[in-house]
Amino acid sequence: MKKMFASLVLAVLFFASLAPMVWAQTPSGVITGQVVNGTAGGALPGPMQVTVQGFKGTEPLPAKQAQTDASGLFRADGLEIGEDYTYVLSAEYLGIQYSSDFITFEVGKTEAQAVLFIYETTTSDEAISLARVHFVVEVTEGTLDVTEVQSFSNSGDRTYIGAEPAASAARTTVRIVPPQGAENIQLDEGSVGGRFVQVEGGVADTLPVVPGNGTLQVVLYYQLPYDPASTTLSTTLLYPAAAANVFIPDNGMEFSSERLAFMSKMGTGPQAYVGYVGVDFAKGETLSMVFKGSPTGGSASATPAAGKFPTLGYVLVIGGLALLLVAGAVAYPSLRRRRQAEPAPAAPPVSEDEQDELMAAVADLDDLSEAGELDEETYRKRRQALKARLLEIEGQRR
Repeated sequence: MKKMFASLVLAVLFFASLAPMVWAQTPSGVITGQVVNGTAGGALPGPMQVTVQGFKGTEPLPAKQAQTDASGLFRADGLEIGEDYTYVLSAEYLGIQYSSDFITFEVGKTEAQAVLFIYETTTSDEAISLARVHFVVEVTEGTLDVTEVQSFSNSGDRTYIGAEPAASAARTTVRIVPPQGAENIQLDEGSVGGRFVQVEGGVADTLPVVPGNGTLQVVLYYQLPYDPASTTLSTTLLYPAAAANVFIPDNGMEFSSERLAFMSKMGTGPQAYVGYVGVDFAKGETLSMVFKGSPTGGSASATPAAGKFPTLGYVLVIGGLALLLVAGAVAYPSLRRRRQAEPAPAAPPVSEDEQDELMAAVADLDDLSEAGELDEETYRKRRQALKARLLEIEGQRR
């Protein structure tokens, strides 16, 4: 009897010891969804592989794979969930990588639904326009330092892949022409001979433009000689543009333009900027901006070290670029980038410095939010944009 009692006690103790392990297990999540061909009359090619890329904060998790059925339905399970977990779906079709928006699990729920769109292609640029063009302009040591972001949209239902190239030439899509007199021109996320190709008067991108608002971004940096008496920056818009805006430090520099009006002031202290905005620009229109005066300080500490242009992450933080709602007419897009439709010269390796700066930018945003200097919506959108860029970096390294 004593032996039976002792055995019972040991059994109870054993199962009791397992209880904390069982209760400590983190519940797993499931994403169910469907791959849909967004082109009118377009069909699915059959079963497809969907990649599920997760993030905990900004740190990527091991990617998972899911298989669709003939109708595009898929299920991905065993996913970690929690407040700081985010997922993105991607699939390749006709040589182009398509991605979903960010997916999060609602509090208390273990299931989420998503739709991943793929598209047929076109060589016509009729549906291509600029959702917005941003300029961040500062003065350092007698030069006008300009960061320009062109955000392209595709209002059609086919991915624009550019015209058929000549023999041995790379297929190109949108063109970018720096303003006359620009010096020290640099391109973010690529170089001439890599992602970008030299063309008459400027450069052309080799990435396709996926249907949607602001689905492709081109970031370029350049300098213009600066005369405090008056310096004009004139640029020709090669595509119709819904909006354009400029951000200058709130440090005494004067600004004027016939097409841009005062929008608002943003930020405080060394990160205080003044924004101007204009809308409805025609294809081929020239946008002219005049800068005068000598900076009196204010934003100097926010400017990157001499000789080093800011990264896209820096631009996103100081001005909220690509995240401002301009007169309610243009909406924030996920900063999604697509791989080119046909093989092109390999892009240079992603800079470790950029990833570090993006991580630091996320941390800075967290600090600003905790200090109450950013409203919740602005904080969420800026953080999502930075995480989107981190996702792109991770994708380029896989």
